[in-house]
Amino acid sequence: MSWVWFFYYIGMSMYWLKRAYFGIQKPNAVANGYGHYMRRSWAPLLIRSVIDSFLFWILFTPGIADKGLAYLGWTSWAFAVILITQVPPVAGVFGFFIDSVVDIGVSKIPGIKDSFP
Repeated sequence: MSWVWFFYYIGMSMYWLKRAYFGIQKPNAVANGYGHYMRRSWAPLLIRSVIDSFLFWILFTPGIADKGLAYLGWTSWAFAVILITQVPPVAGVFGFFIDSVVDIGVSKIPGIKDSFP
């Protein structure tokens, strides 16, 4: 595993830790500790990690991310793909933020939230 993927998973894990902290704190506690939180939330975390990893993998595939950015008119953001896929700390920040985006998408967007646990 390259350093980029390692840092990406660290970033993603830090978001999990942040969510677990708020999941065990009152007044909205859903678990009584971090281990209990992981036992209760393993399915959504696994689903989110697979979706996150697919999105990260797409950045490494030539012709997908750059054409997607061009389609959206964001060609000036092509440098971001290079930074995310080659600079480990940037990959970590991306892992943190992409997991938060997928978390919102899976838990808040109608239609999607009904398909996942």
